[in-house]
Amino acid sequence: QCKFLPRYPFAKPKIESDQSEFAVGKTWEYECLPGYIKRSFSITCLKTSKWSDAQQFCKRKSCTSPGELLHGSVLIPKGVVLGSTITYSCDQGYRLIGDSSATCIISDNIVTWDKDMPLCETIPCEPPPAISNGDFYSSSREDFFYGMVVTYKCHVGPNGKKLFDLLGEKSIYCTSKDNRVGIWSGPPPQCIPPVKCPIPEVENGIMESGFGRSFSLNDTVMFRCKPGFTMKGSNIVWCQPNSKWNPPLPKCSKGCLPPPHINHGSYNILDKEFFPIGQEVSYSCDAGYTLIGTSPIQCTSLGTWSHAAPECEAKSCDAIPNQLLNGRVVAPPEIFFPSKHIYDLILFKQGSNKLSILLAMPMEEIG
Repeated sequence: QCKFLPRYPFAKPKIESDQSEFAVGKTWEYECLPGYIKRSFSITCLKTSKWSDAQQFCKRKSCTSPGELLHGSVLIPKGVVLGSTITYSCDQGYRLIGDSSATCIISDNIVTWDKDMPLCETIPCEPPPAISNGDFYSSSREDFFYGMVVTYKCHVGPNGKKLFDLLGEKSIYCTSKDNRVGIWSGPPPQCIPPVKCPIPEVENGIMESGFGRSFSLNDTVMFRCKPGFTMKGSNIVWCQPNSKWNPPLPKCSKGCLPPPHINHGSYNILDKEFFPIGQEVSYSCDAGYTLIGTSPIQCTSLGTWSHAAPECEAKSCDAIPNQLLNGRVVAPPEIFFPSKHIYDLILFKQGSNKLSILLAMPMEEIG
């Protein structure tokens, strides 16, 4: 026997019944609900005391295709049948006006989308900031939208005479962080009184570029030192809004810059940024390394060091005898200090039963 008539979300019995038990083989007619393709079907009480499956009889109806969204896209993950949801999104530079999703529902016995398709409109910006002693120029003076660029210029005097310097980025553009509210990409520039930097002079230095009788905002000058002199500082300087050079002008002095550092070693004078002519520097290596090269080295009158920096080479153990009377030597091709192994074994096989072992131990194992 089967129990009460089953309840389905997609169909209902043609004739309702509150009967609690049904005999095996008994059939009952159902009809599909609105929103499903209209048809009738029967279910049967099986010998297993369960009703036969009804899932395949009622197929969901579909809503109309949502179409294309101008300047946007429609995401349809599970089709457009009853109960499915679609989502809307706008292209970069546009914002969504309306609902971001819609669901296919049943209304007045027909399937339809519960929300209208939204619109994608260009993201607007407020008018760009005004500046003193200058103005901006763009394709429009009233409406400003995503991607639009405005360019600032300072006022000029008669015959185009320069009255101000433009400090900052001359152009800004309309953008957005949240794809809804438009903002300008940065602050507007400023129009400041003309900047005049003093003629840059470096004792024992030579100007390589940036020649001129006067120096204005953002002008650059490049220097090098005369032969025999070494530069301390930057070889390129810029004229700043405060009418000063930045970085500060370099200095050309007789002497040397610090010598090179070396791996597994160091030199003896580490707290100096400049070395006078004749100054000597001595190198030393860490424990377990041997100095290869010249030390000390000396600062010459040319502003260079007398020799290239030496190197520190890993020490090796004493040479292994390559011959042994009535025996043979078994050893690695090279044994360097410090060893990577706890022991490096050198085996000497002497005679038929005698064996001698020489242990090469790393420093941390000795003592």
